[in-house]
Amino acid sequence: MKKIANVIISIVILLVLSSCATMKAVPKDRAIAKFIELYNSGDTVRMTEMTSIPMLIDGEIVARNTDADFFWNSLAKAGFTLDGSESFTVEPLGANSSLVFGDTMEVGTFFAKYVPETAVLVRVKGPVGDFILLLSGRKGPYPFIFGFTGPLL
Repeated sequence: MKKIANVIISIVILLVLSSCATMKAVPKDRAIAKFIELYNSGDTVRMTEMTSIPMLIDGEIVARNTDADFFWNSLAKAGFTLDGSESFTVEPLGANSSLVFGDTMEVGTFFAKYVPETAVLVRVKGPVGDFILLLSGRKGPYPFIFGFTGPLL
């Protein structure tokens, strides 16, 4: 009886941990492509749900969901899209990855405190240059977004 109880407790713990949004994983190419499709769809509600708060936009830390929602809505209203889900490159984080967002103490602290080791930088073409998405983890078909910057010329 004790053995069965231990098995049930172990299964419950695994289920809770596997459904936890804070679990981080390296996003796969298909999940990244799905994220770009989500962004281009204009579904700002879902984009806000997939935003890790705090989030880094260029060199600024966004600490409220309402600010992230305003950001995504503003981009959608402006008609800003990213070029297709097939035209992106992915690179794992390196010692200088934070410099893409800025060479400031605030950016360095954000990377040290909030960005999981499993995060990747995704370079995707936009209408006026390349943009960088900082992605990690996954909820359903989409990775979470930890940062957005660009254009990089």
